[in-house]
Order: sequence, then C-alpha cells, then structure tokens
Amino acid sequence: MKTSEEKNRLLLIDDDTEFCQLVRDYMELQAIALDWRTTGAEGLAAAETGRYDLILLDMMLPDLHGVEVLRQLRMKTGVPVIIFSAYNDETDRIVTLELGADDYVPKSFSSRELLARIRAVLRRTLGTAEGRNGILSVRGLELDPFKLKAAFNGRTVELTHVEFQLLYAMMKEPGRVFSRESLLNLFATDKEWSKFDRSVDVHISSLRKKLFDATGSSELIRTVRSIGYMFVRQEKAAIL
Repeated sequence: MKTSEEKNRLLLIDDDTEFCQLVRDYMELQAIALDWRTTGAEGLAAAETGRYDLILLDMMLPDLHGVEVLRQLRMKTGVPVIIFSAYNDETDRIVTLELGADDYVPKSFSSRELLARIRAVLRRTLGTAEGRNGILSVRGLELDPFKLKAAFNGRTVELTHVEFQLLYAMMKEPGRVFSRESLLNLFATDKEWSKFDRSVDVHISSLRKKLFDATGSSELIRTVRSIGYMFVRQEKAAIL
C-alpha cells in the first residue's frame, strides 16, 4: 500500500479532454494523481508501464471499444479497472465484469460517488499491505521477510529460500509483470547465466503447487506468455 506521503496514481482512458481535466482536478484535491490518455492504444501503452494503481476506462473510444481494451489489459496486467459509460447497458456491464473489470459505473455519477468507488476498489484490490514490520499480507497470505516465514490464515506454508524470494518480490508489486530474467537475478549467483535458463519456471511451478495446497487457489501467480510472471491482485470469486 502507499505510505502517507505517496499518492495513488490513476490512469483515465477517455477521449473527452474536458471531462478528463475535471476528473483530474477533483482527484488532485483528494491527493490522488491522475494521468489520462485519449485513445485505447495510448491507454494500453501507458498501462503496460506498471505505474498505475487503478485504471478508469470509458467504453466509447475513437479507436477501440472499451471491451477490447479491457480484454487486452487482462492479457497483460492485473491492475484493477473501473469501467464507466454514458450508457448503462446491462450487456456491456455483464461482459466487462466477466472479463475482469472491478466495477462498472454509469457516467452520470457524482464526483463523490466516483471517489468512493475508487477507494473501495483500491482497498479491495491493493490488499497487499506492508506493515511497519515489513510483513506483506494479502487475502490471508502473509510473508515475514525477517523471519523468512510464510503463512496462510495463520498456518505455516513451507517455502524454500528461493521460493520465498520470488513470492515476496511479486507480492510487493501485485499486477506488475516480472520477466524471467529479473526473477532469476533475485537468486542467481552466476551472472553469466543463459537466457534459456529455465530454473525460474521450475521454482515457480513448485511455488504454485505449495500455494495451491495451502490456499486452494491456482490463480495467485499468473503466467504472462513470452514475458514472465505476476502476482494477481484479485481472483475471480469461487462458486461454493
């Protein structure tokens, strides 16, 4: 989570520049930084930088439909997304939520309502909290970097030192895609390793199995094809 001195940073993707300016001015008053892009392509490029805690996405863009932008976002990042639209269309709402949107807001919202929804999503999806003692916690999974211990709902999860390092790095930046090379650098002592080194994949596979055995979830760590891995901020709700 952000410290008291840091601002949450949002990305607004909308081609209505007057609306974007109004939203940014209001967010600045709430100590929230906001950038905007006016096309889906520009928004996707900005989102891939990993700088943003949340994305506000309009459905009607000049180059891509919001559904397509969301679909591409979900292929590359787990950053939370709030959809808003001038049309409160039930089909769009259902499709976007099924694709992984975190909320859907008709564009008739008030500034206070939008702020409340943003804060609610940030509380829920930026659930990785780093306490004063450095312990990371998200959805019952806790990592203590000083004792090198992992636990889920109070029950110890036995991890190797390398597995702990990998998980801790990804949990500190949920939604960020880590390349295999960057993860390998966390534990590799020989800097002349080959780019074809697959040891990261082996460690991740073992880590996933242990997390599944402990939490019942197979979606905590996501593979991003041809790039690497990321820790997912929020899972799809399980049907019990």
